[in-house]
Amino acid sequence: MSDPLRFLAYAMAYATHPDMQVIRSHVSDGELREVLPNAPTRIIDARSWAYCHVKMGRFPVPATPQWTFGTT
Repeated sequence: MSDPLRFLAYAMAYATHPDMQVIRSHVSDGELREVLPNAPTRIIDARSWAYCHVKMGRFPVPATPQWTFGTT
C-alpha cells in the first residue's frame, strides 16, 4: 500500500462497522490516532471526524481540517 494514511482516512470516512473491525485487526489504535491529526483535507467529513475523535478518546474534538486553494 503506497499511502496507508490516506487509506485509513478514507476508511474512517466510508468504512462500515464490519469493515472497520477487519481493519482494526491489522492496525493498532495508536496508528489510527496518528491518522487524525495528519489526515489529508477533504476526505473525512465533519460527522465522521467527530465520531473518530470520540472513538479514539481525543477530547475536545478539533475543527475539521480546512482546504485552501493550492493544497491537496
